[in-house]
Amino acid sequence: MKSITQTKFLSINYSTLHGLKIVPIGLSLLLISYWANISHYPIDNISLPIVFALGSLLLFITIDQYYKHTFGEIKPTFASRRTQRIEQFILGALALVAFWADVTFNLPVNFVGLLFASSFLFEKPRVTLPLNKFSTIKLVLSICIILASISPLYLGANWWNTIGVRAPILGVTMLVGMLIVIQGTIWHFFFVTSLPTAEVKDE
Repeated sequence: MKSITQTKFLSINYSTLHGLKIVPIGLSLLLISYWANISHYPIDNISLPIVFALGSLLLFITIDQYYKHTFGEIKPTFASRRTQRIEQFILGALALVAFWADVTFNLPVNFVGLLFASSFLFEKPRVTLPLNKFSTIKLVLSICIILASISPLYLGANWWNTIGVRAPILGVTMLVGMLIVIQGTIWHFFFVTSLPTAEVKDE
């Protein structure tokens, strides 16, 4: 370990820094959004998105086992797990509301994208001041999503169509999928260069 500060940071954000685990999620979001963008409507066959989702799940499980067997596991406390479940429930409810607003109202703002940007900012490790390398990366990714989410305000209502994207929500979710893959890869690189390849006992 390079410092006590880094050791503390790793212990607090241990599972979050298993960056490759979110890569399948990003890939699935990207591929499903791209499939929806190029599909001919009405859609009669949704087998391909199901394959993407199942493949993402299997890849996630495989990567999770890789981290456990290679680096060990730190089990969160009951209070931490409860807080995480509450946050996930709230985020899920907000996602449903945001999706409903995006498909119901023809507004020049994509609420799903803004929700993703918020999650990039506030999920662990959170963006804090003064900025460190994690905060800087997450802040830049969040700004990219925000700019894409409000892009019709400054590029025009139909600008997504000029680049071959049928709807703003599809463009935003494809971008988010790519950024999730990028963030996960960066997190993994930091993690494997900060820890020895050795088993960590459960706490």
